[in-house]
Amino acid sequence: MNWITRHWRILAVFVFVTLLLSQIPARAISRVLPDSVTLTGVSGTIWSGRSARAWVEIDEQPLMLGRVQWRLQPWRILVGAPLSLSSVWGQQALRAQLGYRLGGSIVLQDAAFTVNTQLFKAFVPLYLGGVLSGEFAQIVINEGHIVDAEGVVHLLRGAWTARSGNLPLGDYQIDFSSADTAGVGTVGALKTIAGSLELSGNVSATATDYQIAVEATGPVARDDAFRKAMSMIATPTQDGFSVSLTGQY
Repeated sequence: MNWITRHWRILAVFVFVTLLLSQIPARAISRVLPDSVTLTGVSGTIWSGRSARAWVEIDEQPLMLGRVQWRLQPWRILVGAPLSLSSVWGQQALRAQLGYRLGGSIVLQDAAFTVNTQLFKAFVPLYLGGVLSGEFAQIVINEGHIVDAEGVVHLLRGAWTARSGNLPLGDYQIDFSSADTAGVGTVGALKTIAGSLELSGNVSATATDYQIAVEATGPVARDDAFRKAMSMIATPTQDGFSVSLTGQY
């Protein structure tokens, strides 16, 4: 009580500033966002707000995020993920808690997403249809590259979207975990849940390079037209084909 009596002015200023900051409108956040990010219909405060519609421009193409909500808890910056984000656009959904590590790494916790693979066709020549979803306990990103991940990714109703018509492939799963091998950040084990294209193999990534090793078997893997489409990256085998890729960022 004596401390409060002696420092009541400092305490009053602190309370006043806290109340003032808590009322900063959410639209102020647009001033600190990069030009590639657009928010419309913004409401709430910078600590807890929402946008009726948002999108990000990538290579001059808009990536719709839809309705976005966020919650910022600065007191968690040293012990967890202070920023919670979620977005919904039709059947597309995303949620994550974002944090920051000393050294510059960005950490996503309790992250989940659901997207249709057709979304990516505006950015890359991807001839793959289906619904891609994932749930991760943690994802660590350093200098724009994923260096650690613990979670699972599913591709459901996968299909090869050829000009002659869609070719059903199947359902697949990749389990990601921290690697035991020194120098490797994360490893993913690929397996087939069901389908006419049976895939198995591994993917791995570090901050500097990646490796992909996949074996394909089953009726689709022996289809001449599909094998021809994959010929630039695949090597024929007796039961289908294999893909082995390595590279650096």
